[in-house]
Amino acid sequence: MATSKGNKKKVQQNRRAIFEVEAAVTSNRAKAYAARSSVEENRAGIISNYTAAFMGNRQLANQNTDDVFRNRKAILANLDTSTEAEENFKESMTNEANLDFLEHRSKLNAAVLAVNEKMVAVNQMLIEVNDTIMQANEEIVRFNAKEIAANNKLLVGGSTAMSKATPATNAARIKKNAARAKTIKSNAIANSKKMDAMAREMKKNRGKIDKNKATIMSRREGILKNAADITQNQAKVAKMISS
Repeated sequence: MATSKGNKKKVQQNRRAIFEVEAAVTSNRAKAYAARSSVEENRAGIISNYTAAFMGNRQLANQNTDDVFRNRKAILANLDTSTEAEENFKESMTNEANLDFLEHRSKLNAAVLAVNEKMVAVNQMLIEVNDTIMQANEEIVRFNAKEIAANNKLLVGGSTAMSKATPATNAARIKKNAARAKTIKSNAIANSKKMDAMAREMKKNRGKIDKNKATIMSRREGILKNAADITQNQAKVAKMISS
């Protein structure tokens, strides 16, 4: 049989359990926002690499390609021929150069298509992420509305409800609170383990992002070296045209 004295002891036990649950949940909240920060930092790094690789290196490399074939066509166009065989050589080499360029461009188009397909999938995932965030926000709104109603109920009839309390009804609530505290703590522990695993993955991703950035910058040096060589060729081609 429930008694007020026994209930008091169990309430105190619940208070300690709830304090431990609060510590776990609060710690997870800090972990969750730290993880979000790392995710956003990684995303910013990925976008930075994407911009450097696509808008930077790719455009510079494509310009180099255009300039290489511009030089090739100018060289071939300015070769003097004296026989039909030489003329055929010149024309066939021009056709070969055009095919080289078109084949290269076709492969690049396929690569762009593959990237676009992945970007579509990424965008779909981001839409799903937004949907999840909006659902969570709606849950917060519903929870707050429910708790506001509970507050209003206590303001209006709290004293009356308290006067009707019995050891039995209190014991039932205390038992329910103990079970809920146990469940919430178990969930918090599981969440904490997931966050720790996620943190390890994010750290690995950061390493890959930094490695990609170094590769992109190293590749840019090669692209700029190509550009310098192309410029030297252009000067030779210019002399060939004017001679």
